[in-house]
Amino acid sequence: MAEATRYTTLRQTYALGKVVADDYVRDYKHSLLLYAVAHTAQGLAYLCLYLVMVALFASPVDAAGAWSAFALMVSLLVVNSTARWFAHDFDYTDTLADVTHNMRVKLGHKLRSMPLEQLSRYKTGDINSSLSSNVEESVTMLGMVSGMFIETVLTPAVVIAGLFFIDWRMALVMLVILPLAVPLYRRKRSSGMREKTEMTLANSALESDIIEYIQGLPVLRAINQTGQNAARLRAGILGVQDLQRSSLWGTILNLVLVDLLIVFALVISAILGSFWVGQGTMSVAVVASVLVIVARLMEPLSLFLAMTSVIDLMSSGFARVKAILDTEPLEVRAPEGIADRFDIQLHDVKFTYAEHDRPAIDGVSCSIPTRAMTAIVGPSGSGKTTLTKLMMRFADPQQGRIEIGGVDIRRMTQEALLKCFSVVFQDVYLFDESILENIRMAKSDATDAEVVQAAKAAHCHEFVERLPRGYQTVVGDIGGSLSGGERQRISIARAILKDAPIVILDEPTAALDTESELAVQQAIDALVEDKTIIVIAHRLSTVAGADQILVIDEGRLVEQGTHASLLEQGGRYHGMWQAQLRSKAWRIGA
Repeated sequence: MAEATRYTTLRQTYALGKVVADDYVRDYKHSLLLYAVAHTAQGLAYLCLYLVMVALFASPVDAAGAWSAFALMVSLLVVNSTARWFAHDFDYTDTLADVTHNMRVKLGHKLRSMPLEQLSRYKTGDINSSLSSNVEESVTMLGMVSGMFIETVLTPAVVIAGLFFIDWRMALVMLVILPLAVPLYRRKRSSGMREKTEMTLANSALESDIIEYIQGLPVLRAINQTGQNAARLRAGILGVQDLQRSSLWGTILNLVLVDLLIVFALVISAILGSFWVGQGTMSVAVVASVLVIVARLMEPLSLFLAMTSVIDLMSSGFARVKAILDTEPLEVRAPEGIADRFDIQLHDVKFTYAEHDRPAIDGVSCSIPTRAMTAIVGPSGSGKTTLTKLMMRFADPQQGRIEIGGVDIRRMTQEALLKCFSVVFQDVYLFDESILENIRMAKSDATDAEVVQAAKAAHCHEFVERLPRGYQTVVGDIGGSLSGGERQRISIARAILKDAPIVILDEPTAALDTESELAVQQAIDALVEDKTIIVIAHRLSTVAGADQILVIDEGRLVEQGTHASLLEQGGRYHGMWQAQLRSKAWRIGA
């Protein structure tokens, strides 16, 4: 955390700008070059003010010289305005929109390719924040802040260099006073980066809490706890408020210090200038022009120091975006392979989740035959689902290997590997699209007729036809307008349309009533025909006819065999079977 809250140096900020600009870095550099031309001209225009003053304070007044100097100053200001106008092409044209779009597209590609085990560590609000506000924070002010920085640094540098040719004493005064802004800048960046990082994290956490609260409102209303159970949400809102107050006080203090610096610079210049004028070693023209120039130089400096919070916001926002972009996809080893048969072998597989000490899968070796049903059973949290996720390469095991048809899955591209699998989860996720499009997601080029055929095979057609708009009915957020059984059958239709050779059923009927379970079971029968079937089950009666049963306990494969052979062994499976029989008898007796 300490490393994340350190402010970036100006060199690092420039490097950050190039990374953010990405494919448009040439446009970004061109914009910076134009800003450099603009503010060099601005510094020279300020120096022309001295020539105007000299002509006006001459005795007699040198009107021609004054007009010539004024004309030169106006010409330089025209160059300044023109260069700035074209420099703003980066942030006030389609370029900035394209940079923002490109960054979101790259984030989208990264989310598609990053290991799902790593993706699961992010809260929904974190991802949403990175794709929306963090991208905006990284890009929106990039050109403007860069231009302000160049103005704050380059214009004073040109002026001080020119003052050495006018009066070296005033040049030294400026050379001493202006660098006093550096400690203010560092102080603001140091505190600001910490505040912005904390604010970004707090806003992200708050966004996740708000999403969770809204999604849980039906439950909270049902138990009349809409207020009492919002403690974490209230704490998040109050935390953001406290951070905003702290940031506001820090900003006010910094602005006061900047104002004091401006007053100090003007007073010192006036006092020293008056002293030297009194001694007869400096002309009034020099003092008058220097006072005007100092006042003009301090204005952009004050504005830039106030805008350092924007730099901190950019750095903090992009740090979160970059954390996603830097996530490496799972390596595909050479030579690449494609499975031509669909048996699965696990060889001494061991896997531990990040930030966990105990392995979720601990040295599992087994073989899952093709075109047969293999059931995976065991207590909750024993590693059953983790085992199937490793088969689909949601993450790589720290030890051992997994093969499909004799091909190490680490040699298969993600696309080739996932073509092998269809999955029916217990908790079905449907998108807020039509039923037709939700099913078609399994095969984007499927015709309407193919989608309807899959729906019929999954026993969806009857209830879909009864809906007001049939297959064009939008299912609502997470499929909320449909019952659990209907959602499950649509997910099975999706799997039937995909027609993958390996089917994973993760307790698809556990939460359904008897009638829905029967309909879903009929749909599953159509799905699993002539496939390699892997069933995760809690109710052992549903898998008693499996070709083999794998018993997982605390991440280990403790037993393996058919239902009958496992009962004869009198081990872990036998105990689970007896417990479920007693539970069933108890319910019937009750």
